[in-house]
Amino acid sequence: MVLLRCFNVRHFTAILTLGILTAVIPSVSTANEMLRIAGMGGARIATSAEDAGIFGNPASLVGVKHHNLALGATAENIHWAELPKPGTVQFAAEANIDISPAFYYSHAFGKWGASAGYAARFTNFVDFTLESTHAEYRRNLRQFSATTDLFTRYDLLQERSWTIGISRELGKSAMGLRLRLLKQVVNRGMTISTLNLEARHGPEVDVDMPEELIEAIVEELQFGDRVRDIVHNHQSTLERTVNRLELDIGFQRPIWFTQKQTHPPLLVGILFENLLRADLVEPHPFRVGMGAAYEPLEWLTVAGDLWRDSGQKGISFAVGSEFQKTWTGRVPKTVALRLGAGRTDATLHFSFGVGLRLGTTYLEYTVMLKNFTYESYKHLFAFTLRF
Repeated sequence: MVLLRCFNVRHFTAILTLGILTAVIPSVSTANEMLRIAGMGGARIATSAEDAGIFGNPASLVGVKHHNLALGATAENIHWAELPKPGTVQFAAEANIDISPAFYYSHAFGKWGASAGYAARFTNFVDFTLESTHAEYRRNLRQFSATTDLFTRYDLLQERSWTIGISRELGKSAMGLRLRLLKQVVNRGMTISTLNLEARHGPEVDVDMPEELIEAIVEELQFGDRVRDIVHNHQSTLERTVNRLELDIGFQRPIWFTQKQTHPPLLVGILFENLLRADLVEPHPFRVGMGAAYEPLEWLTVAGDLWRDSGQKGISFAVGSEFQKTWTGRVPKTVALRLGAGRTDATLHFSFGVGLRLGTTYLEYTVMLKNFTYESYKHLFAFTLRF
């Protein structure tokens, strides 16, 4: 019940990394920015894109082409498991699912680029315990009654952010700012639901025939109005809502190795995230990093990022590549394949993504995995319209 209630509320996790690239010389890519970043292992600063939005380096917004309206969603930590049943417990299970919807609009005009969007993250963990069940059958009254307690322990986090980004060309380089209004809602506690059931059968039922008696009781419970009451007792351990502002700043610059270089330049940059160090229930660490991206071939992009989070040991990284093929014609078509790997919070992860373009419509899917179990997969879906 708590899990379903959380699904109806409003949610993607804050981005990290370092800087990268030049939106001055964007590479052609399929949309959506969130899916492309995820498919390339999280490498975002070294990848310029025509459909940049609210997830990568804000400096890349000057390279946006056309109008981009993108919708995306992720689902991860999909988990359901029954637990041991000690003592008076008749049933025990736990469930977990994290959902993150997002949408954004981006456009560039002259030497300026801008975007606005919404990203959210709903983290839901619930365990259920059915215990203290008492059932009684009164033969003389032909009446069955039962009482049972359902204990629902929950740990729910809602994080929502409205984001505005702007960038400006500065000579051959670019600079961008991203301002995020963050809201976190945390709920932890337990709900006790006591269910009382009652069923009464007619005199035609032979009480000495277990099959006939059980069938009559079940029929009354299913089709009769025999649920007397459900009593809820709510015990909260933490309820907190926080609204804060956060700021990200990114820089980008192309590097040519020779004056007569015909290939696209190496794109480098730097990105600072969570500069305001907002006081949140689950804080976002200050992040700084750098990255580079290169297109050795027209159909191939490779990128790598390094970053450091405050308060954490070691260096995080992301590396990825994108392969794509475009067929021109009255209705352009593009297929993109992405591979990547990275290390975040001392955890190694891998990713694979595919993007399909038909005219001005883009459909994409990416899967990220921390270990090779279905429950740890992160599934990302996106739809983008370019006009």
